[in-house]
Amino acid sequence: MSIQSKEKFFYASGAVANGVKGDAFTFFLLFFYSNVIGLTPGLASLAIFIALMVDAVTDPIMGVISDRTIHRLGRRHPYFLLGIFPMGLSYFMLFSIQVSWDLSQQQLFFWMLTFTILTRLGMTIFDVPHRSLGSEMSRSYTERTSIFAAREMFGWAGGLFNAFLAYTVFFKDTPEYIPGTQNPEPWIYYGMTGATLMSISVLVTYFGTLQYRNISSGNQISFNLKLIFSQIFTALKNRSFLIFFFGYLFIAVSWGLNSSLQIYMNTYFWEFKSIMIASFLGIYAMSTFTAFLLIPRLVLYLEKRSILLFSIVFAALIPPIPIILYLNDILPDSGSWNLFFALAPFIYIGNTCLSSSAIVRESMLGDISDEVELESKIGQQGLMFASSSLIGKLNTGLGILVAGLALEFIGFPRGSEVLPNADQIFSLAMVQGPFVAVLMIIPLGIFSLYNIDRQKHNAILSQLDAR
Repeated sequence: MSIQSKEKFFYASGAVANGVKGDAFTFFLLFFYSNVIGLTPGLASLAIFIALMVDAVTDPIMGVISDRTIHRLGRRHPYFLLGIFPMGLSYFMLFSIQVSWDLSQQQLFFWMLTFTILTRLGMTIFDVPHRSLGSEMSRSYTERTSIFAAREMFGWAGGLFNAFLAYTVFFKDTPEYIPGTQNPEPWIYYGMTGATLMSISVLVTYFGTLQYRNISSGNQISFNLKLIFSQIFTALKNRSFLIFFFGYLFIAVSWGLNSSLQIYMNTYFWEFKSIMIASFLGIYAMSTFTAFLLIPRLVLYLEKRSILLFSIVFAALIPPIPIILYLNDILPDSGSWNLFFALAPFIYIGNTCLSSSAIVRESMLGDISDEVELESKIGQQGLMFASSSLIGKLNTGLGILVAGLALEFIGFPRGSEVLPNADQIFSLAMVQGPFVAVLMIIPLGIFSLYNIDRQKHNAILSQLDAR
């Protein structure tokens, strides 16, 4: 059955919540606590690391729980509503902390840790079942790609809109604060707006996809920890899943590091004003839309693995080029519009490839869940997409963790009163550019081992239908 555009819209709209949270955690959270509030990058990284350890347990458990749920609203939709409150309130509290409270480093650390964990937990309760629903809406090799292309586009749209509001409404440059992100006053309103957008997104996708609430039913199996971990270990035995997990993990580490340091690069290396940074959002939007249009068409003719490998190569090679050119005095002066236009093509190509890889990965995971179901005789879409939700958080979490450690290592100053020196800025550029490109070699090698193609997937579906 073909999925109508309206149905894809309502499903994909739920990704706005994760897009808003992902944008805030990836680009703003470390900067806010380190350069505005004054928490050391090392403690901020530790808070993120502890939150990741919690995610490593809660995400797969949430996947199994959702798979086993028997409810009149199905096994996915009840959790959409359960996730709203902890997600929205904790996100707001995370950015509501004030410099004027004069908290100690220990108090700042526990505040950040508490509300980071609770925000991620709320997102887990919603996002794992939501991703799983997308896989269940269609089993078609190509239709799934179209569904997750829409989801990826809405996720990017949510993140870009959140960033647009940040740079054009909340963090405008002022005579006292250039760039405006160093101004401590608007952050609470930034958090309040993001929490509202996330909650609206969940409600829209909940009501818009209710027709799919009974598209699949949970298995009548009692809940116990032994069962939960047994199902997790069953999935871990699948070769395709292991390739996906570790390949995506290393993409998350490398690109998360790149993204977490982007606001530092824009502020101290490129020296862009807030209006220039906001203008880049249009380029990100165009590149995401390009991937949304391109990938569903390419997958009609090419295998998903080929598209993914191509995307990883260019996502790795393109971003460091302008850094190298700038350091060799080939690009225009920092902080100028000429530099902005010189960087635009690199950002467009790099982000198109990054968005393309995300669309293909999510579609591949649906195919892997079919293979696991064939092997285990139990549908485990929730558990499969719990891994994707977890690694999506690793994208921000490990990115912040490694970025914080890198900032500590190069001695980058904290707080808005002290500026970094030339050596520290150079080290920042080397980490965010060439070092990230080298890290991307690892997932390239891992995903080259992936072997579920169109023919193999059709054979899997035939065997599932024959049971």
